[in-house]
This record gives sequence, C-alpha cells and structure tokens, in this order.
Amino acid sequence: MSEQIDQFFRADGTLVSIPVKLNRKLAVLRYIAAELSPDTKYPEKQLNEIIAKFHPDTAALRRYMVEYGILERNGESVYWVSVNS
Repeated sequence: MSEQIDQFFRADGTLVSIPVKLNRKLAVLRYIAAELSPDTKYPEKQLNEIIAKFHPDTAALRRYMVEYGILERNGESVYWVSVNS
C-alpha cells in the first residue's frame, strides 16, 4: 500500500472512508480491485463478498469501480476487471 492511501485503511485492512479527492479515490479503488483476478467474471453477489472485506458499502465501491473504468459489467450484473485499468 502506498503512503497516499495508507491513511484510508485501518490496521486490519478495512477502509475507514472512501476518499473524496479523485486521485486518492482511484488509488484506493485500484488497490481493492487488485484482489480480483483479471481472468474471472464475478456475479454481483460474489463481487460483494470480496469487496465487503474492505467496506460495507459494496454498492458504492462497485459503482465507482465501473464509473472510473476499473471494472466492467454486463446487463446480468456480472463484473470483470477492465483490460484498460
């Protein structure tokens, strides 16, 4: 973890808060997305289980990751790591 995002995580790895500043928010989202395999497609429930380890607001984390192009999703709520991220 970089110094830029250390302040947003507790010692147990959970997220204290989602950063407001874009560059920090992106760094946190990419750090969380690093837990995902780039070769796997995740149903929403499975993705929620993974990202809930970091923060209880899984909907916000998913939404931000899609919005900033870190994850992609299809119409059936299946997510995968974007090749552009």
